[in-house]
Amino acid sequence: MTSLRSWAGRVAFALALAVLVSGPPALAQPAGLSLADALAALPASPGWQKADLDYRSAADALAAADAAAGLQVSAGGSVNRTDTIAGSGGRSGTSAKLSVTASATVLPWAPADAGIANARASLQVAALARVDARNALVLTLEQQYFAARLAGTAAAVAQDAADQARAKLEAARAQRAQGQLSEAGLAQAEAAAANARAALAQAQAGRDLARRALFATLGRPASDVALITPPPQDAGPATALDQLLAAGIAQRGDVQTAQIKADQARRSLSTSAAQRWIPSASIDLGVSGSDATGGQAGLGVSAGLDFQKGVVSGTASYPLAPAGSPVATQLSIGASVSIPLNAPAASAAVGSARTAVASAEAALAATRRSAELDIRQRYAAWQAAQATLAADRASEAAARQSLDTAQARLDAGLATTLDVGDARLAYRQAQRAVESDRNTRYLALLQLRNALGELKAPPGGPS
Repeated sequence: MTSLRSWAGRVAFALALAVLVSGPPALAQPAGLSLADALAALPASPGWQKADLDYRSAADALAAADAAAGLQVSAGGSVNRTDTIAGSGGRSGTSAKLSVTASATVLPWAPADAGIANARASLQVAALARVDARNALVLTLEQQYFAARLAGTAAAVAQDAADQARAKLEAARAQRAQGQLSEAGLAQAEAAAANARAALAQAQAGRDLARRALFATLGRPASDVALITPPPQDAGPATALDQLLAAGIAQRGDVQTAQIKADQARRSLSTSAAQRWIPSASIDLGVSGSDATGGQAGLGVSAGLDFQKGVVSGTASYPLAPAGSPVATQLSIGASVSIPLNAPAASAAVGSARTAVASAEAALAATRRSAELDIRQRYAAWQAAQATLAADRASEAAARQSLDTAQARLDAGLATTLDVGDARLAYRQAQRAVESDRNTRYLALLQLRNALGELKAPPGGPS
């Protein structure tokens, strides 16, 4: 007995030492993927990254347009060899020079400035397109998340139905063995069990496909992790439909895009109309030194302004091998102007720009009408989803009452376990219908908010 107590004491001491070394046991972490976690992972998805890259491409195009209108500097060199092949003197000479040229856009009607304005409008459109793409991804993700949850519930209900059909089949076989059921009755029970098994296989396949679609959107491998977030029960908008229309149409990305394109078309028309009558004029000024032969013998500077293109440019050159000492300084001033009296191409451009304005304004009006119809449809779908949910909640309450009655009858010996199983299955099916209605109502509300321009995707990626 003493040796037994000693052995037990040594075991207890070893266990206590192991606990002290290993520390307190870690708390179990709940396993599951919440909707918030899924949304937080969305910026790493391929679709989100593509929307960011499309926006970045438009931003790079604007930067390129700005750079094209800014200061441009280039350096160059030239070599000339001159030989007299006829006449007296037989003179020959070689000259070489280096030059630096700079230019910049300075006048507001320059084509480069029009390119900047178009690139800036394209960037605004790209920003709206990125918002729309992100919102579409949020809608897709939430639809897939709750569809996967519902598919899991459907598979569980199908499992219950298959279990109930199998229990009925076993009861039918027992009744058939006792001569209490016909062959046709047994065949019906077998057919019902087979149909239940087929429905179960279909529900399980639907559950797997729904999960794969969800994780494909996230760019992750499919997983059996639990989806733990139920559909939020938001009350929805409290304002009247007319007020929603007045505020929502102006906030929509497609309407704003159409408005930007209409404004851009009007600017293009103004530019084309101005370009039609802007004269082709230039002013040039130059100063340089020359030797006795007329070759450049010192620093030369020239500057010019192209009035139509709105570009000022300047060049500085210096000879590397002058033919002689400078004997004169030359100053040159020149100007030219050409007024377009008959310019069919420019007139055609103005007409085309005017047609583009009419087309853009018509597109804007059509987009507004389409937006109004979309909002009305989303609002009607949300109201219908609310009504369906209310009706199925009443059916769920009735199914619960039927289950309680069946259980009471079983306790009183007036019903069988199969009767209770049927009532429980009906209650589970009613619960699934209510869950489906909640999903539909929540997603209808999301669609309505997206149609109203109120849906805001979580931040992520470059701004």
